[in-house]
Amino acid sequence: MEPRGEVFVLGLVLSIVVLLISVLISVWARRFTRSLGDYYVAGRSIGAINNGLAMVSLALSLTTFIGLTALIIEGVYIAVAVYASFTAAFIGLMILAAPYLRNHKSFTTMAFISERYGSKTLRYMSVVVMMIVSVLYLAGNLKGIGIVFFFLLGVPEVVGIVVGGLVVTLYVTLGGMYGVTYNQTFQTIVLLFCLLLPVAVVLRALGTAGWFFPPLGYGDMVPDMIEFVPHYFWAMLEHPITYIAIFLGSFFGIIGLPHFVMRFFTVRDAKEARWSMILCVFLVGLVNTTVYATGFAAVYYMSTTAGVDLTPAAYDYMVFILVEALAGQGWLALAVAGSVAAGLSTVSGLLMIMGAGLIHDLYGELKPDVDDEKKLKLSYLAMFVVGVLVILFSLNPPEFILKAIMWAFGIAAAGLGVPIVLGIWWKRTTKQGVGVGMTVGSLIAIYGWVMIELVGMNPVDVPFPFFNTYLYGPMGWIKFTVLAVTFSFILTVVVSWLTPPPAEELQRQVDEMHGWTDYDPKRYNSKVLPIAVVFFSVFFLWFMTTLYDVFPK
Repeated sequence: MEPRGEVFVLGLVLSIVVLLISVLISVWARRFTRSLGDYYVAGRSIGAINNGLAMVSLALSLTTFIGLTALIIEGVYIAVAVYASFTAAFIGLMILAAPYLRNHKSFTTMAFISERYGSKTLRYMSVVVMMIVSVLYLAGNLKGIGIVFFFLLGVPEVVGIVVGGLVVTLYVTLGGMYGVTYNQTFQTIVLLFCLLLPVAVVLRALGTAGWFFPPLGYGDMVPDMIEFVPHYFWAMLEHPITYIAIFLGSFFGIIGLPHFVMRFFTVRDAKEARWSMILCVFLVGLVNTTVYATGFAAVYYMSTTAGVDLTPAAYDYMVFILVEALAGQGWLALAVAGSVAAGLSTVSGLLMIMGAGLIHDLYGELKPDVDDEKKLKLSYLAMFVVGVLVILFSLNPPEFILKAIMWAFGIAAAGLGVPIVLGIWWKRTTKQGVGVGMTVGSLIAIYGWVMIELVGMNPVDVPFPFFNTYLYGPMGWIKFTVLAVTFSFILTVVVSWLTPPPAEELQRQVDEMHGWTDYDPKRYNSKVLPIAVVFFSVFFLWFMTTLYDVFPK
């Protein structure tokens, strides 16, 4: 896709304003950082509204506007599955993990896994998984910033990657979690304002009755979508295991995403964690339906407007194309600023967890005698170094943003989400079980990513005993998530049953996370949960091998 051919001055000005305000917020927030706890979890002082808004900005990365909008335009029902699973994942996070993680009082996901199972080795393993997940997620989002700069401002992608990356690195390093939190809150407000209003104007120009509230506009345009893309709402274009894979990756991936989970350690208490999630789910749903309205509007616009002939490569820019054509350059400038804010907010959370993982979870364990003051100084240095290294890595970003993000979800689900969920709900889970399940599950997902994305193999040709035959179809690669998550669950449960139960002090943590003041060895120790987990995991593996002749290869 070629750039617009000229520098979009108003968009550039608003983007610079967003970047400068982000840095100033962190300079202001730095005065609150006096201890290691302040730097990593904002002194556990963040309220529900502030935290909920910050979580929205983490959830709504540039993938929302670029990758998924393009998927809708291409007429792929998979987009429905992605959004439905993503929304369900937030509800699952609210019910299964959010308040209990806050009660545990850890700093990071890696610290939770280590302390819950009493194993330093698991901490180191978790840090490795976290770094892989974070780099994949970061590369996709920094590329998103790069293509916004390329298309709208006429500068190479590398400029957007470097500028956006350096700004985020600067304000994360300066302000720590206080700076990240207030920046994410600011960026969510910018994102909502700069997305909802331009899309409403576009829907009005297309004559949609519910234009003033984009989710209503989405509903109004469903008949048109059925007319122009008759197969769009027909789910059976793919083997149903594809949708199960998307669900497993989203549901357990969001629980395992370390930069997202870290937000629960910043709030005052478990109640605030729950209300944060409620606000987050509402606003994410609002934006998701707005993006659907945008995708449907794009299909309608291209189908009914003479002279509009866009290639699939242009679909990534469809939000901007629509706004410029139907709303004007003033609204386009707002959309640009909102997109830049969306990219910055997600990147900041990822840099924060990477720096915390390296200093708090890795260096802090290797050098336990180092005082907090030295760790705090090292944290500033680590954040800056990590930011620069990530920028260098992102100079050669993945070709498809959405695929990089979905691989990150799959690795996070198998490597981090499974041990977190079982650690909260089943006392009998052992460090040996988690070690085997985490290792095998995450390695399966990483192996699939390396062979398919880096080596360039067709999924059905990837050497994998028995199951590679069933990795067929346009979304065959995502079925690796089913293999990774199910094997992680099965091995964690089986090995936990075959090894001695955890010490009583480790099992007590489960009661404490759930708010009990006494200890009952039978509580959260039923055989029903692990049996159900193994049954459904085996069922999914079997189901993956069925219906082979029904769907196209």
